[in-house]
Amino acid sequence: MENTVVYLIGPPGVGKYTVGQVLAGRMPARLIDNHYWNNPVFDLVEPDGLTPLPDAIWERAATVRSAVLETIATLSPPGRSFVFTHAVSTDGGHPLDLVIAGQILRTAERRGARTLVARLSCSAERLAQRIAEPRRAKRLKERDPGRAAAYAAQRPFETGHPWTIDIDTSETPPSDTADRILQALEA
Repeated sequence: MENTVVYLIGPPGVGKYTVGQVLAGRMPARLIDNHYWNNPVFDLVEPDGLTPLPDAIWERAATVRSAVLETIATLSPPGRSFVFTHAVSTDGGHPLDLVIAGQILRTAERRGARTLVARLSCSAERLAQRIAEPRRAKRLKERDPGRAAAYAAQRPFETGHPWTIDIDTSETPPSDTADRILQALEA
C-alpha cells in the first residue's frame, strides 16, 4: 500500500493516536500525530492538560506544522505512506481546523497519494473515561473529562474530501477500527 495517506479526524479521546499506531504498523506507514508538531512548542509552556494554552502558541505550532508538511511533500520517499491525526474540539470545527485540513490534504495531493479521511466519533461516557487517562499527560494531550459531552455531541468535521468514512469507536477496539480502514482502502 504505497503512497497512501489516511487522515484520522475526531475529538480528543476518540482514539486517533491509538488507531493510528495500529494502522501505521499494518500498512506500513509513518504516523504523524497532531502532537508531532504541537508538542515541541507546547512543552515549552508546561501545559497541564486542563488549563487553556496561550493563544500565541498556535502560530508557533503552525510554523512547525508547515515545515513538517513541506518536508513530507518534497523530501520524503515517494512510496512512503502516512497516517495523520487531527483533533477537532469545536462543533463543526474551528476555522484553524479548516486550514490544517487543507494543508494536510494539499500535502497528500502534492505527493499524488491515494487519500482516505476517517472521521472517528465516540460516546460521551467513553470519551470521559479516555480523556481522564493519566497516560495522556505524557503526550501533552487534553485531560478535562468535563468536556466529553460537548465533544461527543459535535457534528462530524467536514473536510470536503470525496473519500470519507465515519467510524464510531465507542465499543470498537483500535485493531478493529484499523481493520475497517484497511478494508476501505482495499475496496
